[in-house]
Amino acid sequence: MKQASTLVILGAGGHGKVVADAALARGAWPRVVATDRNPARCRGELLPGVILLPLDAALALPDADFHVAIGSAEARERETELLSGRALASIVHPGATVSPHAVIEAGCFVAAQAVVAPSAVLGRGAIVNHGAVVDHDAQVGAFTHVAPHAALGGEVHVGRGVLVGAGAKVLPGLRICDGVTLGAGAVVLATIGEPGVYAGVPARRVR
Repeated sequence: MKQASTLVILGAGGHGKVVADAALARGAWPRVVATDRNPARCRGELLPGVILLPLDAALALPDADFHVAIGSAEARERETELLSGRALASIVHPGATVSPHAVIEAGCFVAAQAVVAPSAVLGRGAIVNHGAVVDHDAQVGAFTHVAPHAALGGEVHVGRGVLVGAGAKVLPGLRICDGVTLGAGAVVLATIGEPGVYAGVPARRVR
């Protein structure tokens, strides 16, 4: 598929800056711009060389790929659906290690120092953040966020819209259902089949 001339990053917050930085480092698009639904954010530059455009102007750009750079799974999914019919780009920082035998669906982001191992699958709009590990044969559901330095063992299956908190760990072969939030540093020793917030070592439901 032909590479677009422009990448439009939707989301001018902190995660947008991280994605823009990765896109610039990747160098795959001659032009990288950003936009936001909040007009107050659409002024100046997100990063040096990444200008902020009003949303209407960004959506009107010809020959553009789009990436939704919003940390909230719910908002990321909603904005992705609103972009239906447009080309969704996945962005992988050149400092990440991603197996050529992994599957990365549209709209994903893989940050610097992350590892995505062979036969791993990242669903639509998933985030694997700085230093996180998705081991062999693991499956990460759509719009799930694997936060910095979290680790999913081999053959772990994580559902849709899950947040795996910073430094959390899921032991090999376990499953986590849709809609779970794992607190920072949690260690999952058993399959989680009920949505909610889990924390601690071992991880237990706290609400």
